[in-house]
Formats: sequence, C-alpha cells, structure tokens
Amino acid sequence: MKSIKIKDLTWDPSIYPRTSKSRQTINAYAEALDINAQFPPIKIQRVFNYPDGNKTTQATIILDGNHRCSAFQEKGIEEIPAIEWKDHPLDYEKNKIPLLLESAQCNTIHGDRLTPNDKKRVARDIASTDPECKYTEDALAKKLGVSQQTVNAWITDIRARQRTNRNSIILKLSRLGWTQEKISETTKMTQGRIAQIINNTSFGNINNLLSQGHTMEYIAAHYQMDLAQTNNNPGFPQC
Repeated sequence: MKSIKIKDLTWDPSIYPRTSKSRQTINAYAEALDINAQFPPIKIQRVFNYPDGNKTTQATIILDGNHRCSAFQEKGIEEIPAIEWKDHPLDYEKNKIPLLLESAQCNTIHGDRLTPNDKKRVARDIASTDPECKYTEDALAKKLGVSQQTVNAWITDIRARQRTNRNSIILKLSRLGWTQEKISETTKMTQGRIAQIINNTSFGNINNLLSQGHTMEYIAAHYQMDLAQTNNNPGFPQC
C-alpha cells in the first residue's frame, strides 16, 4: 500500500460501473472524515496507450474508490492510500473489459454496492464489445455477483444478433468459394464449428421450406441469417 496524489489519478467513466457518482455517498464519507474515520485504500491501475485527445499517454486510473477520492478532495486532502491491481502497467486498449470487470467486482462486495441496473449495464456493455463471446455468461455472472440465468436474460438479444451476423458472414464466405479452413482462420472459430454452421444451413433445406410456403423472413430467422443474404442469393427463389 502507498499514498498517491489524488490530482495524479484519472476517473475513467468508460470503466466506471455506475451510471453516476452518488452525492449522498460522497457527503457521508466527507462527514466521516471530519471525525477521523479510517478508510480502506482505493484500488488503482497504471496503464499506457490511454487516449488523450488525438494522442495516447500513460495514466493511473481508479478501479475502486471514486467516492472516497471525491470526499478526500472536498476536505482538502491531497493524498489517499492506494493499492495496485496489477504491479505492472497494462495496455489500456487491450484491457478495457478486464478493467471494467475488476471495477465492477470491487463494487459488488463493499462500499456503495452496484444496483441491479448498474450490473445489467455492465453486462450489456461487455457483451456488445465481445462478439467472439470470450466472456461467457457464467464468467460475467461470477464477476457481477448474480446468477447465470440473470446474465442470460440481460444479454440474450445481443448474443442472438451476434450469432446472426457471424453466421451470415460465414455463409457468405462459403458461397464465395472460401474453404472452411480459411473461414476458420478469419473468424477465429474452429473448423468443426464452421462446418456445422454451413451444414445446418443447407440450401436444399431452405428450398424445401420455401416449397412448404414459408416466407423468407421465417427462413432467415430459422437459420439465423440476415434477410438481405437470403433475398440476394441466386440459389434461392425470390418472393
């Protein structure tokens, strides 16, 4: 643990798991400082490649303790006890999601706890920037202190859109003559999964559905394809 100057710290809204700071919490902490209350150290992280206008720079960002920092500042206290999450600087652009998750986890176990809406926003923000699904629903649930079923309900629409977009890209590349091996390298998915997606979307099966009277909208939804792909594919009869 060390003391660090508050003016040297950066509050980053993009990794702050709350919609806003709580004035009530800041006031309560400031009042506690008046009677010499002792607070646990804040958590910080040194980063590089941090955006600063049209350039990047180094920064020390607050992962946990924004309310404490604000209260200390209002009382004219220039330094605050702090601990580092990692003992070496991190590439900010490559670690934004881990930084957000660490900040969120800290705020689920002590201090002014995250609300369910805050947790939902964090889960949806991460899912939206994670089309490859590196962060599973189970992993997000453990970090946010909720059930996997809750996370599923929060992000199921996002994952559905991502699967649709991904499958559409795979099928388009396949129709353009790309090998499954090349598609696998491009999409970072296993060749077996590529084959499964292509085989499950058999064009013969699509034509069978058309002959049964199903609409192109139904077929697109059934195979998780975008409608433009089915309508523009020369192998499909047009409605």
